[in-house]
Amino acid sequence: MEKVKIAEEFLKSLEDPQETMDIMLDRIDVPTLQVINNYADLISRVKRRTTLEEKDIVSCSIIIGYLLKGHLDRYELNQRFKD
Repeated sequence: MEKVKIAEEFLKSLEDPQETMDIMLDRIDVPTLQVINNYADLISRVKRRTTLEEKDIVSCSIIIGYLLKGHLDRYELNQRFKD
């Protein structure tokens, strides 16, 4: 599946910290990055009280980020239709 290959290539590109930083600053506004950072702090505190493996926490965090992106995209689309 082409989508899988594209996803793998994208995630591979994120191994370069500068590439990751450039993409983040290009696609996410600073206030949203702040909200994400605050949520990461919450997750790190929960980590100490859970039996989940670190891999599972990271996986869940990525999924939550994906869901957040979709939610924000829908919000922006709705706002455009209201104007």
